[in-house]
Amino acid sequence: FVTTRPTQALGMLNGKFFNDQATVFADYLRGQAETRQQQVELALWRALQREPTSQQVEQGVALIKALEADEGLDANRSLDIFCLLVLNLNEFVYLD
Repeated sequence: FVTTRPTQALGMLNGKFFNDQATVFADYLRGQAETRQQQVELALWRALQREPTSQQVEQGVALIKALEADEGLDANRSLDIFCLLVLNLNEFVYLD
């Protein structure tokens, strides 16, 4: 029986370790891909080990744009947050 406790999920979103790893992941993406779309595609591919769907890429790019437009974050911080989200995807966290 496998379960996730709410404190575990909150720790993964708010904890220093996962936030630091998201920044490292984002730095890697910035070095490997130039455009937002390429960065989102690479992030999803690396984390999920499969080609992301076009809808997933569009949603990722839209999230980054919304973080910049609505929250006033710069491009680097927006990508950091997107990477944190990717590291918390169920498909990344759990093996089938």
